[in-house]
Amino acid sequence: MTGRVLLYEDTVESLSIDIKTSADPTGTLPQFALSTDATQPGTFQIGAWSGSYNSSTQLTTALTPTLGATGATLTIATGTSYTLWAKVTVGSEIAVWSVGTIAVA
Repeated sequence: MTGRVLLYEDTVESLSIDIKTSADPTGTLPQFALSTDATQPGTFQIGAWSGSYNSSTQLTTALTPTLGATGATLTIATGTSYTLWAKVTVGSEIAVWSVGTIAVA
């Protein structure tokens, strides 16, 4: 996911996020959070890795926890735009960044 994604409130799904890092991050699970502004949230939810780390391309793919209304780990509401945040730990380094925007219809 890069840029802006449109989701419907009644959906329950995960998003795939490509992660590029010089070291394999898959020893710890990725984490994700939503905010309604550019402020980094304090609480993150556990995601998952999809596949393995490719040391040649330095890429791996993470899956967000489920996004949606009822039954989702990260709850969204119609008419709201969210910033999706990712948090990945590699060794003693912790990277946190804004992945993109989710608009909810």
